[in-house]
Amino acid sequence: MKPSADSRSDYFWFTQMSTKFQDNDIYGHLNNNIHSQFIDNAVNLFLHQEGGLNMADDPIIGLIVNSGCDYFKELGWPEHQNIDVGVRVNKIGRSSVQYAAALFAPGDDEAAAQGHFTHVWIDRESRAAVEIPPALRSAMESVLRKTE
Repeated sequence: MKPSADSRSDYFWFTQMSTKFQDNDIYGHLNNNIHSQFIDNAVNLFLHQEGGLNMADDPIIGLIVNSGCDYFKELGWPEHQNIDVGVRVNKIGRSSVQYAAALFAPGDDEAAAQGHFTHVWIDRESRAAVEIPPALRSAMESVLRKTE
């Protein structure tokens, strides 16, 4: 079954990412790895700004154990010099969380691409899975998609 594009209202936290000429591939649109970079950057910016995550020094780190992306519309430089990236959380467990993020052309309500990835939170030293700390969990819950 082909996925359908989400709308802006499906996401609860936004940031803007800038594209560059070098982000385009030979076909004149953003290379698929740029979409994944934008998603990763947006989620980590959210965790830093809203959850207080200090990636350099905190005793825990999030490892990506699963990821994917679906593409619906082309984005490319210079037509789309700035791209809005929306973030939400689909599911929170004891030590893992699944994020979703979507890329939107400015003024467009329908996602050009949307992706997901799962973080498992581990102790930086022992590498053992750990419970998500309260401040991060609270930030994640603030953008949790409510299911019916």
